[in-house]
Amino acid sequence: MLTKKTTLTIASKLVILFVNFILIVLQTQLWGSEGKGEIALVIANIALINIIANMSCGSTIAFHAPRMNREELLLMSFIGALALSLAGTLVFSFVLGFTYFKHLLVISVFMSLGNAITLYWLGKENIKWYNLLTLLAPVAILGFLFILYYLAGFHTVNAYFYAYYLGYGCIILIGLISLSFKQSFKWPVLSLAGFRKIMLYGFNNELNYFIQFLNYRLAYYFIEEWLGKSPLGVFSVAVSIAEAIWVVSKSMSVIHFSSVVNNPDQNDNIRRTKISARQSLWISLAVVVAMVLTPQSLFVYIFGSDFIEVKQYTIYLVPGIIAIAVSNLWGHYFAAVGKLNILRDKALVGLAATLVLSIILIPKYQLVGACITINVSYVLSSLYLWVLFLKEKSAAPR
Repeated sequence: MLTKKTTLTIASKLVILFVNFILIVLQTQLWGSEGKGEIALVIANIALINIIANMSCGSTIAFHAPRMNREELLLMSFIGALALSLAGTLVFSFVLGFTYFKHLLVISVFMSLGNAITLYWLGKENIKWYNLLTLLAPVAILGFLFILYYLAGFHTVNAYFYAYYLGYGCIILIGLISLSFKQSFKWPVLSLAGFRKIMLYGFNNELNYFIQFLNYRLAYYFIEEWLGKSPLGVFSVAVSIAEAIWVVSKSMSVIHFSSVVNNPDQNDNIRRTKISARQSLWISLAVVVAMVLTPQSLFVYIFGSDFIEVKQYTIYLVPGIIAIAVSNLWGHYFAAVGKLNILRDKALVGLAATLVLSIILIPKYQLVGACITINVSYVLSSLYLWVLFLKEKSAAPR
């Protein structure tokens, strides 16, 4: 049986999924496949910058929340987020051109600060505030997008990025208020040792995320370069729909991570990981069946005639998506016990497959080749985690 915390988190993620779905529909209806491709590319670049910034404000916050003073942890996180977001934005803008410099910087900073507060509550096992803040982010973005586009008459793609500014600005404000409810703020004494601990875990964890992100999104850059923004828009919608299957897996994973971080019993943690992975598999398969039964005409009606092949590509992605839905639980177990080298190696396995197969398959088979590439990458990396988890189980004290 799913725990109450997990059930509430799944419910929260389902609402987020629905809101994100509406955002995708709006992108496709308002700006077409080319506009959707442009947005997908900018958001992918922001995600890369956030991986850099999250060295100080990502999972390291959740990991250290039970172990460090709140003010010291968050203040060092905020300072690091500002510095690393700026550095990341400068690097990407120099390489890719300064067209989106303002959007990359502002959105990455705001997302990093909001992320730090949200993950602090996860590390303290305060799932109520964690769920509330993660839920409010897409809801606020959707609300501000409606205001900007329909009421303010701001009809360019920039309206979407400004909605991000306002949405995450609200999350930061509400997050700071949530922290003040628990206890008043006191100016901390910062220590180099504390900063080193945060950054060491953060660097190793985000290195894994960076490699994993390339595993997940490297195909986007190949598609944009070889096929153009319109096919990228179609493929990004298919990926978004397929990745919606992960809503259960991600919900279970964050709760499981929080539980393992606060539980010293290795055997109990391994037992719970096995149960959660099995539950994730069966629930995710049920979601796949519902998706397959959805008529193609509904996809075309929702997204527009440019996206007639979206369902086909979504179904092609299912094997790899299911593999990740299960291996997410094993990965969060290793992250919670600090064995980040395993996650790094798993991500490298997937990235190697993505790089080689993208170059071979995408030019020849186009979006079908991209689907095959992703499936092989996801399945191989998941098998690697499965083997390492079996070894962990065998080595655990009886």
